[in-house]
Amino acid sequence: MTGMDTVELPRRIVHPGPVTAERFRAIGCHAHSVTLTAKPGISVNQAIAEAFEEQGFEGGYVWLKNVPMKQLNYVMPAASPDGAHAAWYSETFSMPGGIINEAGLHMGRRDGAPFMHCHGSWQSAEGIVSMGHLLPFEAQFARETALEALALDGAILDVQKDEETNFPLFTPVARPRCRTTSGLRAILCTVRPNTDICMALEAASSQFGLHEVDINGIGSLIGADYEDGTSLTAFASEILIRNGSIEPSVGGGRQAMLDIAMVDLTNHISGGRLVRGKNPVCVTFELLLTERQRV
Repeated sequence: MTGMDTVELPRRIVHPGPVTAERFRAIGCHAHSVTLTAKPGISVNQAIAEAFEEQGFEGGYVWLKNVPMKQLNYVMPAASPDGAHAAWYSETFSMPGGIINEAGLHMGRRDGAPFMHCHGSWQSAEGIVSMGHLLPFEAQFARETALEALALDGAILDVQKDEETNFPLFTPVARPRCRTTSGLRAILCTVRPNTDICMALEAASSQFGLHEVDINGIGSLIGADYEDGTSLTAFASEILIRNGSIEPSVGGGRQAMLDIAMVDLTNHISGGRLVRGKNPVCVTFELLLTERQRV
């Protein structure tokens, strides 16, 4: 979709491929609150996939908080070594025996098989805190772990080649519904580069008629402008949305609020509430929007 207000963004990145007119993609679906049981002794990717399958779902979004790990391998954002991409990844860091402090994880699929994407923060046995992108096949839980999740019905994230960024990226695709009488109304959404993240989410919620929304997801920004006045300019990052919502605004519109944690390619960790209209996406954002239940 392209239906967003035109704003002048403070930063921009040039990717190697042609720019598509579609600046976000959103698929309507339903989300079910579930508790997953993730097993040790296998990769995190396999453990999460099997836990969703036991609940009768392909995938969804998972919260990880204070999770002990047997093995925790991760990368951080880095400059691209050549012109094939606008940004890249650091070398692999290893944190055996670490703890995931807080992370978000999308379980989708790649080449027809389960595949996950996870950003978060973690702490070593010595108390050193780092943040980045968890390597799904090179990490294991330390013990059987119960995890809260939103399982998806009617859509899934699928890895596809993206010509604009030259990366294989998650994109939402429709799937047949298997539970037609329950679940929260939801939107599975990805946002493209040089698009303000808050405004894209407002447009997506408007498209599907959702007024009060909780937002979960991960992605990357070109620097960041926070509401406390902090402005960062490092052009690549790994981001976790710690708290996100869309609320009705004065005049009948919608206002997005995103409180994030971020590590950029200088290894600087920051966080706070983003300024609407000042935070363009670097490579992608992958998001699950769920309609808030009224009590």
